[in-house]
Amino acid sequence: MVYETSYIILCILFVVLWIWVDKTRRKTKINEERYKERIAEFENKLQSNSMDLDNLLVMLAGLHEFGMSATGIMSKKELTQSVIDVACRLIHSEAGSVMLIDQADNELYIAASRGLPPDVAAAVRIKVGEGIAGKVAQTCKPIFVENIENDIRFSRHNSGDRYTSKSFISVPLRVKNTVVGVLNVNASREVNSFEDRDVRLLTILADQAAMTLENIELFNNLQDFYFEMIQTLARVIDAKDSYTYDHADRARQYAKLIAEKMHLPQAIVRHVEYAALMHDIGKIGIEEHILRKPGRLTSEEVDIIKKHPIIGNKIISPVTFLAPVAPMVLYHQEWYDGNGYPEGLAGEEIPLGSRIVAVIDAYDAMTSNRPYRKALSKDFAVAELKKGSGTQFDPQVIDVFVKILKEESLN
Repeated sequence: MVYETSYIILCILFVVLWIWVDKTRRKTKINEERYKERIAEFENKLQSNSMDLDNLLVMLAGLHEFGMSATGIMSKKELTQSVIDVACRLIHSEAGSVMLIDQADNELYIAASRGLPPDVAAAVRIKVGEGIAGKVAQTCKPIFVENIENDIRFSRHNSGDRYTSKSFISVPLRVKNTVVGVLNVNASREVNSFEDRDVRLLTILADQAAMTLENIELFNNLQDFYFEMIQTLARVIDAKDSYTYDHADRARQYAKLIAEKMHLPQAIVRHVEYAALMHDIGKIGIEEHILRKPGRLTSEEVDIIKKHPIIGNKIISPVTFLAPVAPMVLYHQEWYDGNGYPEGLAGEEIPLGSRIVAVIDAYDAMTSNRPYRKALSKDFAVAELKKGSGTQFDPQVIDVFVKILKEESLN
């Protein structure tokens, strides 16, 4: 009886143990499945966060790249095109525009665009306060539109216009609290909508672009001031020598045409213009009776006249802004074969700006009235320039200048 009771108890214990083990095993299996699900969920989140981080790094790198490249941009056209290109690239957009405010009529116009037909970009004008871009310009706050088809604020150039996406962002280009324009970007077909992160990113880009625009504006204003100052100085020299009145202005115009025809960078073109305007500034240190002498100069007087490039260099070189111009002024009387002055430089040793000024200076001198003779004909002057090609003058500059004169005569 005792054995039977013990056997029954053992059976009961075995059954209870089996039930417990089975329940534990099933619970463990469920936990394992949940654990696997959580691991998979964690891996997905980690992968998603990693992709977000990669995208963020790419965006930050793009912003940094724009900031570095923008420092060398000196024109609004180049900057605005760079801004919209970077914006579209960063958020994978196919279309967008940069609009600036025309202060004269308080309207926004498209300064640069991507993915828009040229005729549309040229025709669009939006009053500040009207449409989405106009509201952004007025309120200085970004606007994010999920569906432009249903938004009454969205302005169309043509009622039949259709857009490849419905999502649209417009952010202000602002300097402090002043809006100078707006940056507009459409979502791509693949993305089809934007996130708040995109708005923040474009806002950072727009703020950076606006500051660069302001710097360009300040630089251009400073350039204009310097240019006017240089023109005034050049006219002072021309006024001192009545026989060369307006010589500097004519020299500047031809110098600019030659430099542009030779496809020189815009900054160099401006320096050559300045050199042409100021090449005779050293004559301010030459006595008027020598400059105005009606007869031929003595050898001593010629030596005095030859000092004007050195005097001009001394006047210009201390001015930091004109530092690149000073050598062009100093060497504009050098000859291509090395027989000029003040240092007898030859060929490529002579700054290109000096070689350009030398040609136009000689041409204008021949075609202007002088104290000792009347103006020579243009044909005669051109023949003399060609005769001096390779000796007194740079052959390439002569070729370019002769083409310009031919084009001028045809117009």
